[in-house]
Amino acid sequence: MIEEKASAKVNLCLQILDQTPEGFHLLDSVVVFTEFGDDLLFEKSDKLELSIQGPFSDNIPIDGSNLILKAATALKQLSQIKTGAHITLTKNLPPSAGIGGGSSDAAATIRGLCRLWKTNPPLLDDMLKIGSDLPVCFTQRTQHMQGIGEILSTITNFPSFPILLVNPLKIVSTQKVFQLLKNKQNSALSKYEKSSYKKKEWMNWLIAQRNDLLEPALEIEPIISEVLQLISKQNGVGKVSMSGSGATCFGIFENKSDCDLALKKIQEQRPEWWTVSTQTKSI
Repeated sequence: MIEEKASAKVNLCLQILDQTPEGFHLLDSVVVFTEFGDDLLFEKSDKLELSIQGPFSDNIPIDGSNLILKAATALKQLSQIKTGAHITLTKNLPPSAGIGGGSSDAAATIRGLCRLWKTNPPLLDDMLKIGSDLPVCFTQRTQHMQGIGEILSTITNFPSFPILLVNPLKIVSTQKVFQLLKNKQNSALSKYEKSSYKKKEWMNWLIAQRNDLLEPALEIEPIISEVLQLISKQNGVGKVSMSGSGATCFGIFENKSDCDLALKKIQEQRPEWWTVSTQTKSI
């Protein structure tokens, strides 16, 4: 049996620079992964099978639209694998939440099946065909992501931060968010000195960056504004924003005790929301 963690993917900033003639959006984003995420188990089997458990298992389809099955099928075909696998997903992350749950699950599937089947991972172009977030999710490292998701640069000295994830359990359509995005030619991320920045300098840099998808997401789900305000009121919080196309919002804290206390306060005030206190991964 092989185990893989599919960490939550958080866009600490996400700026939309342009749109290609084919309709793809050109991104400029710093992406981190958290210690909290979904869990996957892989076992040998004659057939390719998927079973799902966990708090969000009822929200996940088990058909051709499932990214885990798409990734597994693609790897099996590309590697000419004759056997199958039984995959068990424990779904801890809310779906369609802007934290890459499906893509992270698919990337973990490729990692797990490569170990189970003793084969090599697909090429970048093949991963992009499954999903644009698959390449960044494959390594689960802090990365500067550009282009349509294919230009990746690992930020080796990025510190590990306590991070609070809050989702009002409202599903926001990524496609609709991009449709409502009024300006698709925005400024790039500010320059940074990744070789010399300390923790405080990274925090100050992040605070100055944007998520260009926040405004259209607020049109779809105005409650996102309440989530951001509630996180901003917590002691010790630095950067506060929305991840991806929403509706998950986050707060980065200087220490874990403030992050844990914020979790308790928000859970008391809005117990119906999904809230997690965790840590970003360091390389």
